[in-house]
Amino acid sequence: MTANSHTGLARYLQLKADAMRATAAELPNDADHRETISARCTADDLTGVRKLRIRDWQYIGDSGPAMGGWNLGPSSPELLCGVVSTCLVHTYLIAAANQGIPLDGVDIEVTAQNNDARFYGIATDDPSTPFEFRATVRLTAPDATPEQVAGLHRYADSTCPVMKVLRNPVEIDLIVAEPLDT
Repeated sequence: MTANSHTGLARYLQLKADAMRATAAELPNDADHRETISARCTADDLTGVRKLRIRDWQYIGDSGPAMGGWNLGPSSPELLCGVVSTCLVHTYLIAAANQGIPLDGVDIEVTAQNNDARFYGIATDDPSTPFEFRATVRLTAPDATPEQVAGLHRYADSTCPVMKVLRNPVEIDLIVAEPLDT
């Protein structure tokens, strides 16, 4: 990192690199890093709002009035775009921290096409999932070389875990369980 940083992000990247090196030294085996992650979503009232809980955080998902929603939060496909964008930004930050590349900003907008016609009983040739994903990346890196920036793009494109899941789907087991006691 250089002292010419224009934002606090370069300092954050130094702290991130230090933390990641310390963690790698403290936990040197791959099994040390395996963890169970989870999210739980519940809909249980008149709003139909999906209450998503991840660790100590709660988010809501909703649909617009055309689907009987209240527009109180983003739809699931919109949340998916958000998850891709946050994972992709984090992948850029990890690469920059590990490689000592100075960044002043990372801005990524993810867009996709979505067609809910099937939910209304209307036939469509469009896929039943969000499709034509595009991630527009804007890096602010005045002190990085063009080669460093190109390397960040290659790393993020090939390494981002959420993009990998969308490109190479994994199996999800659907386990039907008894209702929770309320």
